[in-house]
Amino acid sequence: MEPFIDRKSRRSVRLPGYDYSNIGMYFATICSDRRRCIFGQVQGSNVALSPIGEIVRICWIEIPKHFPNVKIETYVVMPNHLHGILTLQSKLPEANSQDTATGTAEAFGRPRPGSIPTIIRSFKSATSKRARETGLVSGGSIWQKGYFEHVVRNTREYVEITNYILLNPARWANDEDNPN
Repeated sequence: MEPFIDRKSRRSVRLPGYDYSNIGMYFATICSDRRRCIFGQVQGSNVALSPIGEIVRICWIEIPKHFPNVKIETYVVMPNHLHGILTLQSKLPEANSQDTATGTAEAFGRPRPGSIPTIIRSFKSATSKRARETGLVSGGSIWQKGYFEHVVRNTREYVEITNYILLNPARWANDEDNPN
């Protein structure tokens, strides 16, 4: 029997050993599968959301209903990605109760309750499920595997990232994610 070889191994962009259930602000970028423009289109400096894009927006703002320790900060749904800042205002009690032998890093099959990876996974799952239930997609994924995140370390970064998010639609014509 041949040993298992992970053919789709990806380099993690997460900070090694960092506990993503820590209180703080996190900037996330989540891209559509194959970066298809399925969430809407930019008209001038605004985004006109498609029905799938509206589901993405609704599910994003509903995150605090499912994770009461999370506050939604600035966000924008673009034609093929979402940028948003999430604030973890407190740790969920379950996040502290894990066995210390498991360490602070989330591992496959061992999601950390209330962590950024768990929140993003839940968000992506909810949007995909709603899109299928409404008949907007029939199969496959609407999301690219993984996502990009950045721990917001100070006020200067917060202001820069907020401006980046708010100005994203106006820069769409020159965006590397714009297939046109």
